[in-house]
Amino acid sequence: MQSILENMESCVGCSACAQRCPALCVSMVPDDEGFLFPLIDEKRCTDCGLCKKACPVLNAGSTEPDPEQSGFPRAWAAWCLDDGIRLSSSSGGLFSMFAESCLRKGGTVFGAAFDSDFTVRHTGISRITDLDSLRRSKYVQSDINMCYRETEKLLKEQRPVLFSGTGCQIAGLKSFLGKQYPGLLTIDVACYGVPSPKVWSMYLDDMKKRYKSDISAISFRDKRNGWKDSRMHISFRNGRDYCRTLGKDPFFIGFGKNLLSRKCCFNCQFRHPGTRADLTLADFWGAEKIMGIDPGDNKGISLVIANTSRGEAALTAIREKCFIAEAPFDEAVSWNPRLTASADIPLNRPLFFADMNRGMRFPALKRKYMNPVVQSIKLWVKRTLGEGVAGKLKKLIRV
Repeated sequence: MQSILENMESCVGCSACAQRCPALCVSMVPDDEGFLFPLIDEKRCTDCGLCKKACPVLNAGSTEPDPEQSGFPRAWAAWCLDDGIRLSSSSGGLFSMFAESCLRKGGTVFGAAFDSDFTVRHTGISRITDLDSLRRSKYVQSDINMCYRETEKLLKEQRPVLFSGTGCQIAGLKSFLGKQYPGLLTIDVACYGVPSPKVWSMYLDDMKKRYKSDISAISFRDKRNGWKDSRMHISFRNGRDYCRTLGKDPFFIGFGKNLLSRKCCFNCQFRHPGTRADLTLADFWGAEKIMGIDPGDNKGISLVIANTSRGEAALTAIREKCFIAEAPFDEAVSWNPRLTASADIPLNRPLFFADMNRGMRFPALKRKYMNPVVQSIKLWVKRTLGEGVAGKLKKLIRV
C-alpha cells in the first residue's frame, strides 16, 4: 500500500488514519510546505484497511444521514453576558459557555492551544481554570496529536466530551469514531483556510530576532481597540510589545491573501452544507444590518449555527448566560462567505512556497509577498476607486 489517498493533495492532515492504525505504522510528517501528511511504514503495514475507513476525505458524503440534522441548520446572533469572558474571546464568547457547560458535568473539552514555543496543538482539558488556553482563534493548522484516541476512550467510559476544531478536524473525528456517541458535542469554526505551521514558525523566529527576546504571550485578535479593530498582539519576555492591525501584520496579510493555506482548503468538502459538526461558530459580521442588533460596545458578536438537534439543545442549555436572537441563516452566512465556499487558489502561492524552500528568509518573503505598504495601497484603491481597479492593480503587482 503506497498511500491512503490516490491524490494526496486532498489530504486534510487530520491524522485519523494514523490514530486508527492498530500497528501504529502511519506517522504524520511535515511536507516541504510545513503541513502534516501520513507516511506509511510498509514493512509493518498489514494492509487491514482501517486507515482508509477512518479517512474523512474518502468517506465524505458516504455516511448515513444524521437524523439529528433534520430541519437544520438554524442561525443565531449571540454573545456571553459576562464581559470578562467576552473580551477574552475572539468574538462573542460562546465557545467558553459551551465548554464550561461540559466541564461542569465532569467532561473534557478538546481544542487548539499554544504549547511552550507557541506551536499550535490540540489538547484536552478537564478543569475550568485551564479553559483560557483554548479560547481565542489560532490561525495555524493545529497538530491533533492523539486527541481522537483520547476522545474515543472517554466516550466509551460514558464521560461527556466537547471537541472543537476546523470542519475537516471534526469530520476526521467522526470518521475515526465510526459511530454516534450520545456524550459527544462537536463544534467547528468558520475556516478561511489553515495556514502553514512552518510559515508560522518562521514568522515567530523573525519576531524574536526583531525584538531580541523570547515570546511570553500571543493573541491573534486582541480586542483592546474593539472587536471591529482587532490586532495581532505579541508580548515579549523583555517587556516589549508588538501590536498591529490585521492589515499591517505580515502573517495576517499572507493569511488574508490565502497564500499560506493548505492545498485542500481551496476545495474544502467540510464547509456548509458538508459540515459534520453539531454547532458552527463564527464572527457575526453584518449583524447590525441584518437584524438591527447593535450592542454599542464593540466587544464581539458570535454567529452560532445549529446543524443538529444536539447542537440546538446545547445552545438552549446556556441561554440564561447569553444574549441570543435567531437570524435568517442565508443572510447571516452571506457576510462570512468562507462558511459555504472555498477561496480561489492565488496564482503566486506556488511561487511563495518555492521561494521559501529555496531558502528565502522571512524578511525577504515578507517584502515580496506580504508587504504592508502594498497592502495599504491595495485597500485604499479598493475603497476609493472600486473593486475593478483593485483587481487590475492586483494582477499588475502580483500580490
